[in-house]
Amino acid sequence: MISVSQKIKVASSHLLRSQMELDVEDYGLKGIGDLCNRILARYAEFPVPDATQLAMDDTLYKNIPPLQFSLSKTGESFANYANNLGTARNVKVAALCRYYFESYVNLPRGKRECFIFHDDLNKLLNAIEKRVNVTLNYRGEVKNVSPCFLAFSPSQVRAYVVVCGSDTSKPIPNRFYSLRLCHIRGVAADLESSAYHCENFDLSHQADLYHEHFDPFLCYGQNVKVRFTEKGAERYNKLVTNRPKVIAMDNTCGKTPTKMDCAEVRGAGDYTFECSEKLAKIYFPQFLAEAEILEPRELRLWFKEEFEKAGKVYCG
Repeated sequence: MISVSQKIKVASSHLLRSQMELDVEDYGLKGIGDLCNRILARYAEFPVPDATQLAMDDTLYKNIPPLQFSLSKTGESFANYANNLGTARNVKVAALCRYYFESYVNLPRGKRECFIFHDDLNKLLNAIEKRVNVTLNYRGEVKNVSPCFLAFSPSQVRAYVVVCGSDTSKPIPNRFYSLRLCHIRGVAADLESSAYHCENFDLSHQADLYHEHFDPFLCYGQNVKVRFTEKGAERYNKLVTNRPKVIAMDNTCGKTPTKMDCAEVRGAGDYTFECSEKLAKIYFPQFLAEAEILEPRELRLWFKEEFEKAGKVYCG
């Protein structure tokens, strides 16, 4: 029999423990006990285990430190369920806990992010449905935005909420940005408001385009023109993390650019990428002199100023 505040020890594999510890660190949780209690508080959202899933031999994990935590008040329903199951089927509490921890870890990482931050996510989804604006705290900054949709990075590793800001002086594409769900706190809906991205057709259409062609940097419809040296082209083909999509190569004779339908570039030359300025500022600085930003002009000037600042550091 278990009860609230009772300490529980759960034998676990290295993989289970490492994945849970990674989530604790990345999602800013208080500790492994915090995550364990969050999972058990919502045990009913997972499939009911069968006998084979609870029959694992604990001696397999005898050389691995067990997961240890005290059951919080949020786990009272789980305690009742575990006690009833233990009486009816002679199920050990530790085995039942391990089943739910493994069920959690087996979710795609982005889905685990949604699981952990479901309270704020539900408020955001409700605001999306009602087409209203929200106030939220993002990485310590208060923002007033209209949430447009929930989306995931490739392979569902991260969860994002795409939002539209209130600044009407910005070009339409620049009013949208994606927020990592795990950094959103304190969502409060303004039920008397009307969502910013529903103000007119152009904003609504832009939100639909980003939804249909989602990437975390909202690159769709935005282009950056870059001149590569041979070394720059080689580096682009190797550096795949956050790599923008190449869509055209400019001909040297000034003719219409050649459209490209491949992931890599073909040596030195001028290329057009589907790339937002935000992504360009993250990806291309690592190329130094092997990549020259040609367009847009504002982005080119940003790179010029940043490299001039860096040059002054090394003048001495």
